[in-house]
Amino acid sequence: MRVTLSVIKADVGSIGGHTKPGDTMVQSCEDLMRQAKTSGLLIDGIVTYTGDDLCLIMSHTLGKGASLIHLFAWNVFKEATRIAKHYGFYGAGQDLLVDAPSGNVRGAGPAVAETEFELLPNHRPAEAFLVFAADKCGPGAYNFALWNTLCNPMRNGGLLLSPKLFLGFTATVIDMDHKDKNTDRIIKINTAEGLGHIKLAALLRNIDRFAIEAAYSNAYPNEQFVSVSATRLHNIAGKYTGKDDPIMIVRTQGIFSATEEVVEPFKDCPFVTGDCRGSHTMALMPVSIQTPVRGGYCQPIVSCLAFSMNQNGQFTEEEIDIFEGLEWEEARQKALAKSSYMREQGFFGVAMASEEEIAYTGLVERMKELYPRFEIRKNE
Repeated sequence: MRVTLSVIKADVGSIGGHTKPGDTMVQSCEDLMRQAKTSGLLIDGIVTYTGDDLCLIMSHTLGKGASLIHLFAWNVFKEATRIAKHYGFYGAGQDLLVDAPSGNVRGAGPAVAETEFELLPNHRPAEAFLVFAADKCGPGAYNFALWNTLCNPMRNGGLLLSPKLFLGFTATVIDMDHKDKNTDRIIKINTAEGLGHIKLAALLRNIDRFAIEAAYSNAYPNEQFVSVSATRLHNIAGKYTGKDDPIMIVRTQGIFSATEEVVEPFKDCPFVTGDCRGSHTMALMPVSIQTPVRGGYCQPIVSCLAFSMNQNGQFTEEEIDIFEGLEWEEARQKALAKSSYMREQGFFGVAMASEEEIAYTGLVERMKELYPRFEIRKNE
């Protein structure tokens, strides 16, 4: 049995600013999700939110990019938008950038991560996976954690201890500055071949341009380890419309890294682009699911849910909120402290986003006004 995991997320309205979707919005999404399961469209599905983003986590048998699944998600978000408009919530329908999607919602605004696999083959007798959802940050927000998971035995002991992980991974990196709507510019890098881990680092260090889109096991090349929604909203809209707020699926255990190896790098709370008006740099804070954005300057946040899946493609009756526990309190304090130090620098240097990101803000008009006023002065 082949099963597809589709995770689709969008900001379609929130209370009092960029905080959280209203309870009525969440309830309407849950009602539509139940109908989709009853009709047989979905095997299983749940609704969550992280910050102001609604997230649909779904299992089905229609494959990646299935128009029926993507249209269902679009209609769920449209209904949530209707409710947001009724209550006067901020940013109603913000991430729905077209009138209707063409085939699937990629390029239409919502973030999409998907993976398809054979369920419970002999080499993988149990299916476990993580779903990460980030808010107030760009699509390269997972670069730091993913590089450490794929390449660094200091952070991922499985690279030393597991014969399967020792063979490494093949990562697909996407160039997010490529603006042709009909094509993507990608490169595949084998972490175990020809200093692949260094080559991958050379790209991923630029979190505003390059991001891992997918990673596959070298031991089992048809098995996808990671799927990330690496898209840029301003490349779609042509202007700043909100941050990209990526989602990520990571399959864990057995032929892949253990859950604890995948989440460990998040304790470092890496600096990411995003935050208030999408134009600053702050530390990514691991939080519990259903956490509103209420930190100073829109502290970027990330949640993580752990699932298991049975032989029918259904999620187990409960999921684990990885970042909820006391184990992550120190990381939260670390993120707040790092962000506070960065904010003391105001708008100078690295405290603000890169030139590429700022190019979609009002600073463009200021620079257009100022550049022509520069004069050439002869050195004496």
